[in-house]
Amino acid sequence: MSLLALAVAAPGVALSEAGSMARLSPDESTASASVSKTDYFSKDLLRAVQNERRGASVPALQEHEALSLVAEMHARDMARRNYAADVSPEGFTLMDAVRQADRKTLYSAFGTTIAVVDAGMNAEAVVAALMSDSANAENVLRAGFDHVGVGAVERDGRLYVVQLLARVEGQLARPLPVNASAAESLRADFAVRGMTPVSWSVSDAAGETLLRGSGERIRDPRGVPVEGYLNLDVAMGADIYTLRGPYIRVN
Repeated sequence: MSLLALAVAAPGVALSEAGSMARLSPDESTASASVSKTDYFSKDLLRAVQNERRGASVPALQEHEALSLVAEMHARDMARRNYAADVSPEGFTLMDAVRQADRKTLYSAFGTTIAVVDAGMNAEAVVAALMSDSANAENVLRAGFDHVGVGAVERDGRLYVVQLLARVEGQLARPLPVNASAAESLRADFAVRGMTPVSWSVSDAAGETLLRGSGERIRDPRGVPVEGYLNLDVAMGADIYTLRGPYIRVN
């Protein structure tokens, strides 16, 4: 059995982000004739992961559409360009990709497991191999994660597997446009009762704050275009948490 696997977990923060803004290129969302999509195998992998969590008395994960989309796209990109990493060769992180693809979800934690294995291995064998690594096992069994997306793509006798795990803390009441105008609504429904919005900010890919304000609407008194990622600071009792939201351009 041949296996290459890695895991990244960042509870409470996003993955380390690239120093420059990146976009999903057309090639990253276009199927290649030489790459085989394996939706059925992704479902098998998810069932195998759920079994591992059930055996450890950890709550089941809920499949998340945006996480699944990004996981499949990244698996396809790894297969096409023959690499295995949670960051693209251009430095585009999986959390960047999720925040560009998902226009509503607010995340507080994010992790990945990535594997390249011989084609023909069944889902249980792939998950067993992943669980043999302590970092992967910690991600798979992390009780704080509640959502997951799985992508699996086969090419040239190899199976490329990407699993994205996250904790979802809420949803914006309506999808945030990529090109957001000033006074765009940031009203959100939170997963936990008692979460209270404190402030919002827009940061670049390196985490530097470009714009900050309070209230439930984006306001830019300077009138200068800003491009970055939305963050919402929320209070829960005496604690303040930062939730990661979509990528936006404020014009």
